[in-house]
Formats: sequence, structure tokens, C-alpha cells
Amino acid sequence: MSVCAVVPAYNEGGRITAVLDALHGASGVAEIVVVDDGSMDNTHAIAGAHPAMGAGRLRVLCLSPNQGKGAAMLEGAEATDADVLVFFDADLIGLTSAHVNALVAPVVEGSVVMALGVFRHGRGATDLAQLLVPNISGQRAIRRDVFLSIPCLTKTRYGVELAITHHIQQNGLPMTRVVLAGVTHPMKEEKLGFFKGAWARLRMYRQMLPYLFRRPVRRRK
Repeated sequence: MSVCAVVPAYNEGGRITAVLDALHGASGVAEIVVVDDGSMDNTHAIAGAHPAMGAGRLRVLCLSPNQGKGAAMLEGAEATDADVLVFFDADLIGLTSAHVNALVAPVVEGSVVMALGVFRHGRGATDLAQLLVPNISGQRAIRRDVFLSIPCLTKTRYGVELAITHHIQQNGLPMTRVVLAGVTHPMKEEKLGFFKGAWARLRMYRQMLPYLFRRPVRRRK
């Protein structure tokens, strides 16, 4: 099964290179699509200068204005015909090609339709967040046809991860979790400063809220 890595990115010019390095070195990934979601920094230029572009493995798409994470992920999914999509946030720290291949493997092998990557042993704050609410993880491999069947992705914004997992559970589809040991990401307060970061965090939680307390009820077949 062919695999495309999709990286939604917003103002991540200073951090995206490390993620692209890991994806470029992953044997299980044939194609990489970065979706620059209306960034106001040099995200597009930095991604476009990566060696994966010269190797013909990378494309950079641009949305303008910012449309939200769900819309950016859908844009990347529609830009490829790969069988499997693997999503990674653009600001990850500690991601390796081995992590990428491990996350993709269960879906490519056909045992599940989605593999959810969860942080462990990266840093306390992000480990705890994913221990308490693992479904918010932005790291996941999923069959493309399943992803494209999820309704209203363009409206989900930061609620997209919860919406994806809810859809999988609602339909009784097989999924698994894969530990991404040593992987973490900076907090919003670290990237934006305390007050701007705290406001951005509240806005993110507000976008997640409609999906947070949904209980999956399997549909009758």
C-alpha cells in the first residue's frame, strides 16, 4: 500500500525541518505533502528548500487565508491518491524515521484502519496530556478512503483529531495505538509567549469542545 505523509503547518518555519528530515528518511513513506495554512512566516520557503523537494518526494501547498487544521489536513489528503495517509504536526521534537515507519506499519499490514501515535518519555507535560486524552494526538496513520469519509472536516479546525477518532469508534472500525517514545512538542506558551500562548490554547480547547464529550454508538449494519 502506498503511503503519503501530510504535514499541516502554521508559522512553523523554525521547526518544520526536523519533521521533514524524519519523513524523508522513512522507507515506508513514498510522498510528503506540506500544507501551509496561511502562515505569516517563512514556512513555505523553508519546506520548499528541503532536500525531499529536490528528490521529488515533497510538495508544498498553500492555503490563504488560514482555514484551520481540519481543512489543511483535508487539502493534503485530496492532493494524493495514496492508500494510506500519515499525519504529523510540524513542530515535533525527537521524531525519527523509525517512529514514522512504526506508526505506518499496522495500517499498511491491514490489521487496523488507523494507528494513533502517543507520546511517552518526551517531556512531562505532553506525556501527561496524551495519557489523559490520547485522542487529541496529531500523529496518526489512517486509510485514505476512511479519512475522506469523515463528514465536515473543513469545519472542525483543532477539533479534527477528536472528530477522526469519534468517526472510527462510531463505526466500529479497528484501530491501535503506537508509542512514540521520546517525541514531544513545544507548548503554545513557549512559541507565542505566555499571554498569547494561553489565549491560543483557550481557543484550541474551544474548538475541541464540541467533540470532546461525544460518546461513540456503533451503527447497526
